[in-house]
Amino acid sequence: MDRRHRDEPLETDALLFLRSLGAVAGRFPVWLVSWLLLAVLALAVALPWYGSFELMVEHRYEPGSLVHSLDRDFRFDHREGLDTLARWSASTGALLALVAALLGVFVSGGWLQVILERARDRSLRRFFFGGARYFGRFFRLWLLTLLVLALWHWVLYELPWQRLVLEGWMGVPESDWTELETLESEASAVRLRWAQDALFAVAFGCTLAWGTYSRTRMALHEGRSAVWAGCCAAFTLLRHPIKTLRPMLLLFLVELFALLAVAGTSTQWLESGLEPGRGTATGRILVMFAIGQMALMWRQITRGASYHAAVQVSREVVAPPPRPDPWKSIGGPGGPQYPVDAGDDEFGVAL
Repeated sequence: MDRRHRDEPLETDALLFLRSLGAVAGRFPVWLVSWLLLAVLALAVALPWYGSFELMVEHRYEPGSLVHSLDRDFRFDHREGLDTLARWSASTGALLALVAALLGVFVSGGWLQVILERARDRSLRRFFFGGARYFGRFFRLWLLTLLVLALWHWVLYELPWQRLVLEGWMGVPESDWTELETLESEASAVRLRWAQDALFAVAFGCTLAWGTYSRTRMALHEGRSAVWAGCCAAFTLLRHPIKTLRPMLLLFLVELFALLAVAGTSTQWLESGLEPGRGTATGRILVMFAIGQMALMWRQITRGASYHAAVQVSREVVAPPPRPDPWKSIGGPGGPQYPVDAGDDEFGVAL
């Protein structure tokens, strides 16, 4: 471990997220490939819709008349086709969501391999190597993360919440756990639901941060047990909550600002111009498409930055793994190792 991290504070607990964003943004091939993998999945869902709409409107409607909106007549005339597309998208989308999650597992290993090796040359090759190397371990950790999220959902939306909060604290009888009509006002019920959702959002975010630090710990220590890495990462988060969670929170806020304030606002402004009589919509649609892809790219950069920040923090607060003592045994590299005075053996080795 670098003693510099022990002797002085991390350059910036507050600005670490900016350093991580800069370091990851410079690895252009890596985040470009991770974006391309997800873009191909989205294309697999979009192309059937595009082809179906092209057949529906061919030679039946005035060119450009349906760009701004699909009128009631169009939806009625093609209701069967639209219903078929919706059902197909639901089933296919669920499968592609699973594939996207598995790609996320693969990408996590790739990012950690590149970051830990500080690979500049052949970073793309190291990315794919790391994705394949850690996939099995990170897949088990992904399953464990799903179990933790399911546990949080059960605690905050099922019996524990109902017994402890609704019945024990708020005095709501069991027959009214769903409607909450026995509360003093509708506003009280709304605030209670908001508090419930806010607690789950905090638990969800902390679980994602825990997963990031768990994967980082497995990569740093070459661990294979998802449960052990998860327990150690949870202990680290509890012991250093500010140091570990601050960069994750700041990266989330940066991502949220970019997606909502920038991409969301600009897309909404462009959509407002899609009205009859406002001229061609091709340019606006292309710009909206470009904004969506840039938002997806930014998501990949912030994700890589979260692993970069987790590596920097973990190197400061996590003790390095114990390494074998080279003087405890003799023997050539790759060959048999013989212990030196290892026990009651009558033979010893004199140095």
